[in-house]
Amino acid sequence: MDQLTKMLKSYLVRFTFRALVLLSVFYTYLTNRSALDFTKNTELFHPINLLWLLFLVSFAMQLSPKSRVSRGCLKQFPSYFDKIEAVVDDFRLRSKLTRLDLGATRVGIVWAVLNLGIAACYFRGLIGVPTMVLIATVYYVCDIVCIVFYCPFQKLFMKNKCCVTCRIFAWGTIMIATPYLFIPHFYSWSLAALALVCTALWEFTYYRYPERFLEETNAFLACENCTDHLCVIKKHRNRRSNG
Repeated sequence: MDQLTKMLKSYLVRFTFRALVLLSVFYTYLTNRSALDFTKNTELFHPINLLWLLFLVSFAMQLSPKSRVSRGCLKQFPSYFDKIEAVVDDFRLRSKLTRLDLGATRVGIVWAVLNLGIAACYFRGLIGVPTMVLIATVYYVCDIVCIVFYCPFQKLFMKNKCCVTCRIFAWGTIMIATPYLFIPHFYSWSLAALALVCTALWEFTYYRYPERFLEETNAFLACENCTDHLCVIKKHRNRRSNG
């Protein structure tokens, strides 16, 4: 396997940390489920509030160009746009944008169907707030899994070569917060609101400045200029699976 970069190492550390958070939440879910019900919590320094803070920080990191995050997220900011001067066929660019939008639409539909099913279970009383917290924490871990190890959205719908060129990279925030959309409480809706802000700003930037999101127009996204190499583990796994 290729040498791990500092960025990849940092994401592996984040994965380990988030996995430990998930194990802690799952253990609490099994042993003291009511402790995860933030709608009944009246203590300021309660562990469930620490989880809120962790989510809040991870979402807020998406909003700063100085955050230590992947190029896949940073490409939305003007300071990371390195314009390619070579003339690119306009029809080709429009066609690619259409393909990216189609892939994003498919992801959105699949995600909505999955989580509307979860919401239906919640509103019918089949699952409660603790289960929704557990699901959100699972999504919190899966966000890093998709970046470093395997992304079903990339493989099945988006077809992008790597996370650096991903059309929906910043959707991770609203995906993590999706279970909280259905729970009317400051705890849940504050996280959902910040996640929606992150996603809305990403989408506005994409439609206003699509050239920042394409490797054909932004040299910052080119493989030869990449220093993240978050694709190393994915490529190694693909080489092994292909024999």
